[in-house]
Amino acid sequence: MQRQRRGDGSIGVSAARIAGAAVRLAPICVAAAAAVGCAAAVEPGVDNLKASFAAQIDSIGSVSGVEQTGDALTFTETRADGTEVQWRVTIDSAVIEEPAVEGAPTQGNVISSWYADGELIEPLGSMSRLPDAFLNAGIAQDCWALWDADAGRWGWT
Repeated sequence: MQRQRRGDGSIGVSAARIAGAAVRLAPICVAAAAAVGCAAAVEPGVDNLKASFAAQIDSIGSVSGVEQTGDALTFTETRADGTEVQWRVTIDSAVIEEPAVEGAPTQGNVISSWYADGELIEPLGSMSRLPDAFLNAGIAQDCWALWDADAGRWGWT
């Protein structure tokens, strides 16, 4: 196939060449459309529940350096007085519960063990004993998330 230089200095490309390019690009376009479609069809699951739990911790302003290895998270929390606490969180269980009532959101429950500077922080009854920054983000040793089907993500309560 040849390009043809026109008298006005522009270059013309034959319709056959354009059609050939379209045929070669069609599989790429189909694959890209499928990827976009798949991204929109995220379903609630244990893996994305755990990932969302880690992301929720990482979203807290006083937290930095979040690293995840399997079900263990480590990070630093800087307190209001400037002191730093080294945290280790182990996800002990993550469970998806289908709604009991039609139309209600799917629930996810994460149970975790929290260690501040190596010391286990155990809840006292229903009180988590974690700093308010975590509680305000909906995170505790026993916490729940609700699946937002429209957004395709977990929301922490």
